Amino acid sequence: MPRFLALLSTVLLVAAPALALQSCKKEPSVAVVPAGSAEDIVVLEDGATIAARKGTQDRAMADWLASAEKSSQSFVLGKRTFIPGTAKLSREGLGDAAMLATLLDATADARVALVGHGEAVAAPSLGQKRAEALATFLEKRGIARDRLAVRPDRGKAEPEAQVTLIAERGNWREPILAGGAASAPET
Repeated sequence: MPRFLALLSTVLLVAAPALALQSCKKEPSVAVVPAGSAEDIVVLEDGATIAARKGTQDRAMADWLASAEKSSQSFVLGKRTFIPGTAKLSREGLGDAAMLATLLDATADARVALVGHGEAVAAPSLGQKRAEALATFLEKRGIARDRLAVRPDRGKAEPEAQVTLIAERGNWREPILAGGAASAPET
């Protein structure tokens, strides 16, 4: 029995390093290069970073917030934001709303007025419900209600719009978009 154990331990001592060397002969794995580039990264006011490709709505919002301009700016959430005929956010709309929440969370002095649009002139209540649904989503994501305003649709939206965001930064003592801002479209 002792000879058998000695033989077995010798085989194991030789086999283990041989197998370890075999694993070193594997072809090196190819590193996965992430899509995008360093230019896609935006640093926000609170030091948070987000990745948003140039030319996208997310990037336009992030650049505006990062610039710390004290003027207002409008952004349109398009026809895929809500499930057609409803005030329920679509999969794409959830992503847009989550990005908006992240941007607002990182920029304490930013506020938005939400103007919802129905799919027909006869559906103004749908537009109001859409704006309220987005405001509720943002509240659940930690954005204070006093930073959000829901405005009525005046029927002058872009044809593809489901919600127009009118964002502004600055004085908290004035109501959001008091008297209308010069660069914000009448919606």
